[in-house]
Amino acid sequence: MDVSFSAWRHSREESLQLKGDSFSFLFDRRYTNRLNRMSRVFFEAYVAATKELAAQEDRFPSLSEIDAKMESGAVYAFKDRLMKNTEFFEEVKISGVSYLVPRALKFVDSNGTYTDLILSFDEGTVVLPTRRKTPLLPEPRTSSPPDVEEPQSLEPEREALESDAISATNDLPETTPESYSQIFDEVTEPVATNGASSSPEHLMDEKDATMPSAKEPEMPAGRKKMKLPSRAIMLLGFVTLLAIAAVVFYISSSMVVSPIQVEYSAYLSNSSNESYLGLDITNPKGMANDMEMTLPPNIDQSISARGGVVTIAHGSSTRVRMNSSSDASVKIYLQGNWTTIPATLSFAAPNGYDTSLQVHGKDYFVTRKNETLILMFNLTGEGVRFEQSYLRKH
Repeated sequence: MDVSFSAWRHSREESLQLKGDSFSFLFDRRYTNRLNRMSRVFFEAYVAATKELAAQEDRFPSLSEIDAKMESGAVYAFKDRLMKNTEFFEEVKISGVSYLVPRALKFVDSNGTYTDLILSFDEGTVVLPTRRKTPLLPEPRTSSPPDVEEPQSLEPEREALESDAISATNDLPETTPESYSQIFDEVTEPVATNGASSSPEHLMDEKDATMPSAKEPEMPAGRKKMKLPSRAIMLLGFVTLLAIAAVVFYISSSMVVSPIQVEYSAYLSNSSNESYLGLDITNPKGMANDMEMTLPPNIDQSISARGGVVTIAHGSSTRVRMNSSSDASVKIYLQGNWTTIPATLSFAAPNGYDTSLQVHGKDYFVTRKNETLILMFNLTGEGVRFEQSYLRKH
């Protein structure tokens, strides 16, 4: 990445939404006053230094130049917090000097808790974010089917469905348990009425006077006190809730997938007896790994490896390829002493996986070609650490 201000101005993002806790980490009032004050002092010094150096040398300021503009200094400690926990800047190192390049002119808190952070380099000012009294609600993620020409025609249909649902709900019987005595009384009431018109005297007139009158059988007292099976209803509801909870837990657990990590450590060693390039691979999950390193030609004297299969090819460059599915390491013994070696590493993703790289504390350049990631950096005695993440495709 370049630190040229004019080049950045033509390629920078106008506005960038930051997810996570980037805003709260620097500006949340629940943190100490010192942290809030340092955030203000840093950003004011940064835009002032950038305005001055952009006009004079067409570049962004280094950490020491930002520190010179700050009231209380401590830019290096603040930079560690800024780069480790937030996503406002990219750090670029050139000849051991660190520069901070912003990712955009305006930063938006995707959580809606804070107002925007706006960098105005032309005026040398900054608009710092403040906590909103009422956080903005996230925009609903709704999309209309592309083939529907008149989405408004769905509204009457939706209203009709809602009306039918309400009517169906109103027609449902009450779920309050009733006693069998109440049900029995309602059923037998018409029978009792009919029985009133057929009195014993009337029956005696039409038939034999000695025939006794019919009498309705009484419901046993034990049955009159019985209740509807409310316990069964409660048990059914409890089982339903358990089933819903199990489905929700299964869906949520299947959606959260942790990436598989493979860690790399490359270093250069020079001593009086030997000079070699080392690469250590830590692969605790046993991920199938295919890595190729391209180096200057005629650089190697011999090679040793463990934990994988290594091949080496010579031509216009020296190519070393390592295939492994466990922890592995490679040592390339060099001809002569090297203080800096330009290295290019290629990482192929296995079928069914996406892959990405995270490099720590080193200037680097990453490109992607189809399913392969290409990482370029200059290897020195300081070494470089990076991680490769694999995520299964859905």
